[in-house]
Amino acid sequence: MKTIRYFAPMRGVVHKETEETDLASIRDVLGYIKTAYGKEAFKAAKSSLIVVNDVSIGLMNGKKTALNDGDVIGFLPLCGGG
Repeated sequence: MKTIRYFAPMRGVVHKETEETDLASIRDVLGYIKTAYGKEAFKAAKSSLIVVNDVSIGLMNGKKTALNDGDVIGFLPLCGGG
């Protein structure tokens, strides 16, 4: 089982902090979010920093990143400044 953790603004859209899943990849998780929560949630998910076990999927295989039992997927807000 894997855990999906939602942080603002995703948490406000899906109205959950966490949920469990058996999905196999980040691509599958994004598809699930679109189907279960709609276009607004999907847009928020795609614009989030997506991490698996606190490591950005950009340092892995992107959306093709495979998930293993015990993994924690996080959708973190992007920060900006200057």
